[in-house]
Amino acid sequence: MPSRRELEQRVDKLAADYEGAAFADAVRSYSDGLDKEEREELKAILLRRARALEDAIGDRFEAQGWLRRTFGQMGDAGKKERSGGRGGGDAQQP
Repeated sequence: MPSRRELEQRVDKLAADYEGAAFADAVRSYSDGLDKEEREELKAILLRRARALEDAIGDRFEAQGWLRRTFGQMGDAGKKERSGGRGGGDAQQP
């Protein structure tokens, strides 16, 4: 019976060797050789990793939104400053 650590190492190896559907197929093939308790542990490992990936993607998405808003505000302030404080820095002055 593989330990939790051994299951995690196997998932790491499969993730390094395969991507996408091929990874799913490799995990499925590996799980065929496990008993019910081991498959449940494997499932828990995979779900935890999927949540961690989802959280990382969400964090990155939020950070990029924050960066865009921050730099956008800085850019707006610069335009306003260059136009003499009137906003609309792209407009022609008479």
